[in-house]
Amino acid sequence: MLVALLLTPAFAGDFMDVWVTSALQDDNLRAGPEAKSPKANFVTRGTSTFFENYETRFTDDVSQSFLVLYRRDDGFAKNVFTEAAMVLRFAPYVDPNDSNPGVKIRDDGSYVRVGYKIGGDDDHLLSFTGYAVDANRFRLGYSYDLTWGGRDIFAFDPSVAPGVRLQWQKGPSYAFAGAKTAVGDYTDPVTSLPLEQAYWGGLIGAGTVIAKHLRIEGGAGSFQQGQLVNIKDVTSPLYAAPINAIGASGQIGFRTSEEMDWVTSNELKLYRNAPEFVKDSYISHRQTDGVGLLVQAEGNYLAHNLLDFDNPGDSVVETAFAGDVQAVLGFGTTEIGADFVYKDLTYVLFNVPGLTSGYSLPGSYDVTPQVYGRLRASHFFAKPRLTPQLGIGLMQPATYGDAENGYFVVRDETDRSHVPSGQAPSALLSGVAGLQWDISKSMVAVGEVLYTVDNNVSDFVGAEDGGAGTYVPAPDTWRNQIGINLMVRARF
Repeated sequence: MLVALLLTPAFAGDFMDVWVTSALQDDNLRAGPEAKSPKANFVTRGTSTFFENYETRFTDDVSQSFLVLYRRDDGFAKNVFTEAAMVLRFAPYVDPNDSNPGVKIRDDGSYVRVGYKIGGDDDHLLSFTGYAVDANRFRLGYSYDLTWGGRDIFAFDPSVAPGVRLQWQKGPSYAFAGAKTAVGDYTDPVTSLPLEQAYWGGLIGAGTVIAKHLRIEGGAGSFQQGQLVNIKDVTSPLYAAPINAIGASGQIGFRTSEEMDWVTSNELKLYRNAPEFVKDSYISHRQTDGVGLLVQAEGNYLAHNLLDFDNPGDSVVETAFAGDVQAVLGFGTTEIGADFVYKDLTYVLFNVPGLTSGYSLPGSYDVTPQVYGRLRASHFFAKPRLTPQLGIGLMQPATYGDAENGYFVVRDETDRSHVPSGQAPSALLSGVAGLQWDISKSMVAVGEVLYTVDNNVSDFVGAEDGGAGTYVPAPDTWRNQIGINLMVRARF
């Protein structure tokens, strides 16, 4: 049997959603290696503005593929069907720090699914899905950048985080309940011995579409994030106490026409390698008959118990909120979009968890949320297959600090930088102008120019007398960045 399996040919279609990109890029033509910006090259990737890639984990200059070995069968019992897929992500190294070429391989949502057609109706289902290795695609929230409850919500780095999902669906209406687990470090509060423990998370949600134009969705979850580990007094009742997180999400959307597709991230979907799901062409441009409008808005509220920074002998419940409003106006092959995004600093830091692992924000700090808006426009010229695009965004970054000790800008949960000493944080502006040429059904060429002005960028200067030193404004060539992307990208 094993020999037969080894001799079974693999088909090209088993690899799906393949991205292969050749790119000449520079994130800042005005700066050099002293600003960690090597000159234009084919190696370093990820040149983009802060408002791009909102619905995905990846920048569009990535080279990667997904091996999806998929099977669907009718069950032996009436109205039962099964699905299963082995989903592996392959990504070659494109990194100057990797001296030898290679490929990173990881699971990206392998699953088994058993479904029952209620009354024999293909559109009325009850299904059970088991995520065999990684349930990261099973999350709460709707815009991917705001979603929560993935593998990163655990305070440790889990090797695997499987889960299960039970769902009822009838037409556009659905309801689900599920759970996921991860095994990680655990400190016994009695013996102080380092052990391993299973941490659990539970998720529920429901949604419906009314008259094809109004969509309403909601969800809630509870997770065991980890433990309060930064406590030296082993007799304290807070020593090794659990960190428990809860949250809720809601979304409402309205569209004037079914031609305006709901904005839904592919990162939240199951992969299915079957003819009805595999696209013949990834190059598509929406054409609206008349004028169409889509508006979607969501809100996410989270809370967890942390050590009180101002009184470490106590704990405090720290809350966090994030939300967005997205709007798309389409007429013909022209699209104009506007987005507004809000994130509390505590939301940005929720997965750490806290400002410093296990600690709440100090009450004495000045804190600002991350708030930004963006406008974007594109038009597809059908005869030459050209699409010019323009986007611009203004952000007030999430910050914390005070006038005496200085301020920090928090770009994400792992990226923090010191604002120049004596300077308050300021807003940053980014823009991108590009042109896409569709070469074939599977390949495009893209040219982009990006500009960002960020006066929060600083450079550390040590004191001549051996003192603490200061953070001074970075050179103008660092703060006013001009980048380029020249890409030929295939997707199939």
